[in-house]
Amino acid sequence: MSPETLTLRLESAPTTARVVPGGLDALVKRCMAQARAEGERDASQRAAKAFEAAVAKLEASQTEAADALARNAVQLAVEIARTLVRVEIDAGRHELEKIVRESLAASGVGRGAAQVHLHPADHALVADVRWRSGTVVEADDAVQRGDVHISTPQGLLVREIQDSLRAIHERLLGELA
Repeated sequence: MSPETLTLRLESAPTTARVVPGGLDALVKRCMAQARAEGERDASQRAAKAFEAAVAKLEASQTEAADALARNAVQLAVEIARTLVRVEIDAGRHELEKIVRESLAASGVGRGAAQVHLHPADHALVADVRWRSGTVVEADDAVQRGDVHISTPQGLLVREIQDSLRAIHERLLGELA
């Protein structure tokens, strides 16, 4: 730019003047460099904010994924346990006599009368076991394999495998929270 071709329009009369080292071309270059530096700084700040937002979103996704993984692991573990328990029950390897005796002890009936209801296949497994007097063990088609229902004068005690597995599942999920 040369002074001969430069036309300036001023909105008001100038009140002061100064000499710019290097002339108008140098002033324009400095102004352009300053504008470029401000633009780059603004772009860097916007990029930094976008990066921080992306990091926060990634951290939230990571936390959500870890929580989902833990819940899925609990679900898988309980389903594996359910399958293993069912296999052991179907094979008759579930220590039914011990389960019945523990259930009787938990019933609070002491030496009182109790009717134990078992699935017919389970009943056959303990048919030869001697129980305390007042305890009658009966086959009951309404009871699932591995479950024990005890009727006493105080009420009914029900020990069911599915309820136990459900309680374990809920407890494990509760521990994740």
